[in-house]
Amino acid sequence: MAFHFHFDDSDGQTDTPMAWETETAHKPFSELSLDRMLETLPSKISHSPLTVPLSDGSTLAISRRDLFDARFQLISQGAGEVESAESAEVVSALQFLDNPSDLVPLVYEGGLKTWECSLDLAAYLSGIDFGTKSTKTRILELGCGTAIPTLCIFHDIFSSPPIGEREIHVHLQDYNASVLQLITVPNIVLTWYHSSAAETSRNSELEDHVESTLNITLQLLDDFKKSLEAYRIHIRLFSGSWENFDLGITGGNYDLVLTSETIYRLDSLPSLVHLMRRACLSEDHSAQYLCLVAAKAVYFGVGGGVAEFTRCVEATDQEARVETVVEKKSGVIRKVMSIQWL
Repeated sequence: MAFHFHFDDSDGQTDTPMAWETETAHKPFSELSLDRMLETLPSKISHSPLTVPLSDGSTLAISRRDLFDARFQLISQGAGEVESAESAEVVSALQFLDNPSDLVPLVYEGGLKTWECSLDLAAYLSGIDFGTKSTKTRILELGCGTAIPTLCIFHDIFSSPPIGEREIHVHLQDYNASVLQLITVPNIVLTWYHSSAAETSRNSELEDHVESTLNITLQLLDDFKKSLEAYRIHIRLFSGSWENFDLGITGGNYDLVLTSETIYRLDSLPSLVHLMRRACLSEDHSAQYLCLVAAKAVYFGVGGGVAEFTRCVEATDQEARVETVVEKKSGVIRKVMSIQWL
């Protein structure tokens, strides 16, 4: 049976016992090939703009792939052509493209929908120095889905010329491989295409180009890859459960760890919290990092929320600190939190 978030205007607390030890079924950790996903993109992608409020009061328009377009791709290609996805997951993707807010634990975790806390996280990032001007930066977004915070980071990077020897490693994780292929990767290409880094590619478009449709050509994909090389951006994509995430394969700890709207389920909190802690801390605990979590105070009907997340953090690391850096009080309370591990 699917969960659906029904929100009201209260900032409630729960006395429900913590069900942190009940998660049983897990999806294996898997790395997905960016090149393969680019090769399987359809000839055209339909997209619509999303307005992202920024910290300085301005807004940023980010293009997202339309869900109906992703559904059409699945139907036209057939289940067998979805990269590294079992047929059951493809059936789930088809089902939830029509109802992206419905959640089936350990089947579909909401990655097709853009949840509002991801906009809060993107807005916060726009007002701080999160390390992308350093010589080498490693970024991880967990439960990325439509990846709005990471897309805004990409927009910022692509809006300026490449900087010397700077290298940026961007790793994106989602429970569902089909979400990464159908939504995340197309959104990254769209963000690049609408930036100054792709100006030459846009100028070479045919005269019959439709504003809401991106023609996916071999030349465009080649230009995209060359831009990644010029900016020294290394993108890796991972699917599966958090407890199976292998930091040995991904290269160790990160400078920036992001997640939004991922703390709604009590039984998945321990694996998320443990992964975030391991992803931030170097072996000698000396590395500088920023760990940000955006979430609603309460997820009604599901059980999770900020209070439960904070208790799980404290149970995992008694010296850890959870600091609220942004709080939105209209409607259901939303927060962006910074976690300091010790």
